[in-house]
Amino acid sequence: MTRERDQSIPAHQAIAATRPQGTYRGAVVGCGRMGSTIDDEMVGMPYYPWPWAHAPAMMAAHGVELVAGADVDPAQLDDFGRRWGIKALYTDLREMVAHEQPDIVSVTTRPNERAEVVIALAEAGVRAIFATKPLCRTLAEADAMIAACRQHNTIFTVACHLNWYGPYTNARALIARGELGPLRSLVCHSPHSLSNLQSHTLALFRMFAGAPARWVFGHMDDEAAAAEQDDLSGSGYIVYENGVRTILNTHASEREWMLEFICDRGRIVSRNQHAWFELWTQDAPGSPDYSQRQFPYAWHPRSSMVDAIEGVALSIEAGEETICPGEFGREALEIAIALRESHRGGGIRIDLPLPDRSLRLGTRR
Repeated sequence: MTRERDQSIPAHQAIAATRPQGTYRGAVVGCGRMGSTIDDEMVGMPYYPWPWAHAPAMMAAHGVELVAGADVDPAQLDDFGRRWGIKALYTDLREMVAHEQPDIVSVTTRPNERAEVVIALAEAGVRAIFATKPLCRTLAEADAMIAACRQHNTIFTVACHLNWYGPYTNARALIARGELGPLRSLVCHSPHSLSNLQSHTLALFRMFAGAPARWVFGHMDDEAAAAEQDDLSGSGYIVYENGVRTILNTHASEREWMLEFICDRGRIVSRNQHAWFELWTQDAPGSPDYSQRQFPYAWHPRSSMVDAIEGVALSIEAGEETICPGEFGREALEIAIALRESHRGGGIRIDLPLPDRSLRLGTRR
């Protein structure tokens, strides 16, 4: 739980008030790394809030019961069943939906087949889809997924789980209260590629900006990579329709991922891959001097993926998704493509949305 707590309410009641009120059946399509095993790679990392994998996050989330898994790879499917004690295992997702009637389905397949899977789940009547990033390969695919979910009244959420992470929730609340003045710009220092890990950054910045991106220009790190279709790293400048501006800087140290939220009278800085947060405020109105204050960490901290899974259940109860809807994932992909297209044009300004929806980031493999 990350909201500011009313001290007059007992802690157990305050926590319960933030949880889903119903119980929802959950399933995972794609029982490999992100769906099941990524936590094996993270043991011993001090900044790592376990779990990140979707299956154990569903098991840890209140109001969600993991009931089934689907994968075309029998070996991955068998491992998934052994790890999580799941008997309902399928190689056909439509058969899984028909037999198990899941309310929430995590889609952790490769981006190549993501659109086909999401559309099939929406057509089958699944109430909520939680799809990992990057959302897909082309803007046309993103458009089709969003349209299918709208048509079938399916909640469509992108699994950029930092949007639910407690410190970022508290940072957004701090800015919303006006204590730092209006949000002016957002900065990311990270060498990560644009469509993979920077999808997290771009979805997070979209939530903080509170408005769609309207134009960009970009400079890619590798000329040969910029001429191809694969994911790539590059720096860029993004302007949102409300005037908030973002700088992506890939000339950063290896494994660095530092974010800055710059307001009129202060700033919030996230360091060490979201493990350490700083709050800086003006010493006095109009003063050029800033002092560091205690950042308001969540009083009930948890894994961002667990909070995200519960958030999907809450979105079913609310009838809409606002923290990271499918549109945020599409915009992250669109910005990444636009930054590359800007570089291809010699650093020209590229307006959004892009008219050519066939543009791709990622090969057809």
